[in-house]
Amino acid sequence: MKKEFIKYSLLVLVCFSMMACNDWLSVKPKTEMEAEDLFSTEAGFKDALAGVYTAMTKSSLYGREMTYGIVDVVAQQWGSIGTNHRYANALKYEYEATNTKPIIDTLWSGLYNAIANANSVLAYIDKSSVIFTGDNKQIIKGEALALRAFLHFDLLRLFCENAKSTSDEDGIPYVDELTKQVTVSVSPAKVVERVIQDLTDAATCLANDPVLTGREVSTSEDDGYLVNRNYHLNYYAVMGLMARVYMYAENTTEARRCAMVVIDAHKNRNVFPWADKNDVLNEKKEIRDRTFSSEHLFALNIKKLTDYIEGYFMSTSVPLLTRVSPGTLFVAGNDFRSFFFETMNYVGDVPSKLWQMDGVTVDGQLLTPKRDRMPMIRLSEMYYIVAECDKAIPATAVARLNEVLASRGYDDSELLDPISVNSADAVQAEILNEYRREFIAEGQLFFYHKRMKDEKLNGYTVNYVFPKPDTEIEFGK
Repeated sequence: MKKEFIKYSLLVLVCFSMMACNDWLSVKPKTEMEAEDLFSTEAGFKDALAGVYTAMTKSSLYGREMTYGIVDVVAQQWGSIGTNHRYANALKYEYEATNTKPIIDTLWSGLYNAIANANSVLAYIDKSSVIFTGDNKQIIKGEALALRAFLHFDLLRLFCENAKSTSDEDGIPYVDELTKQVTVSVSPAKVVERVIQDLTDAATCLANDPVLTGREVSTSEDDGYLVNRNYHLNYYAVMGLMARVYMYAENTTEARRCAMVVIDAHKNRNVFPWADKNDVLNEKKEIRDRTFSSEHLFALNIKKLTDYIEGYFMSTSVPLLTRVSPGTLFVAGNDFRSFFFETMNYVGDVPSKLWQMDGVTVDGQLLTPKRDRMPMIRLSEMYYIVAECDKAIPATAVARLNEVLASRGYDDSELLDPISVNSADAVQAEILNEYRREFIAEGQLFFYHKRMKDEKLNGYTVNYVFPKPDTEIEFGK
């Protein structure tokens, strides 16, 4: 690993550029604090955990590059990348270009830096003599384990050819401890194994997560620490992530099982309910729920998102536009998602999913939208996973897809017809269509194409493997 990682394995970086709605995140920044001091109180553990989420919100990570930035560019999501655009070379998979390589190198270092911070929490929590409130110790530990798994899995998806190789040369370092020693790579297959183990352990730790037990938590309890669980890698987000990992590793049996845990809870307990039409398509555009926030199993609260999207979706005459036009992408006129393309600076069909509105005053009352949210794992993905696992029985798979489409405003005449979608290939084609519609500006389309081994996109031969930094090759072996 880079030398800078050694520094961060000893010191916990806690940067609070992102502040969630909870009081427990409303604290002053603490950087390079001695670990022993930081972890001498429960509040210190909470701060350190919040610091991991905060690190993930940077524009160099999930605030841009891992969502609507370079990862959506190489998925050929955008059709408005000109020759002078910062992503012009990335669009053509020229990863060593001078305007592309620094972005990729920073992805590597940023993700491992966040992992180092998660490892700091885990290194101290079991040996801590701190008396924690209620179940907080296990919940904090569970989230830290899940974060470590989440970050390693995205490194695997970016920097490894596949999830099956047993060659260490094809893999990445799986860093699960604080050490001054260089962490050498392990094979992709071993990375998957360790990701699943971390997620399994996380689920055990989260056995008393309020989102699972159904315990009501007030904002006054423990300064609201356990409120807004979809801003955390909660129990169901862990199961959803596990479904995603198993699907990537081509273990459809386990992928289906994990996804159904989420779907069953959604159906039986109304957790992560489908977005309400009145919230999504409110006549007051300023307060529309543009990301369908109730469906987020896990989302990042990014307070700087307004700044990050400037020049990409707002405050620019050359915004990112989808390569497939909305008129082609959304064949059903009632699809809620088709309403989030608007005209800006005389440019039409600008994706407005990530527009950040300030609200509107109605009858003397300020109404504010659900904003500053970047979806990381969605309920709909669980339905797509199960549909793909069931595609050998097309009618069953179509029924799952239709549940999502119904939630998106499709009427009976617009839903998929099992008579026409009557083969596994036809089901897979509809799933691809849904990934294109559902995950605009969220970075998941690239990984879908990679999992499906699509060789060409938009006329380009795809390179699915980002190059590791030169320093990692030199020092990390």
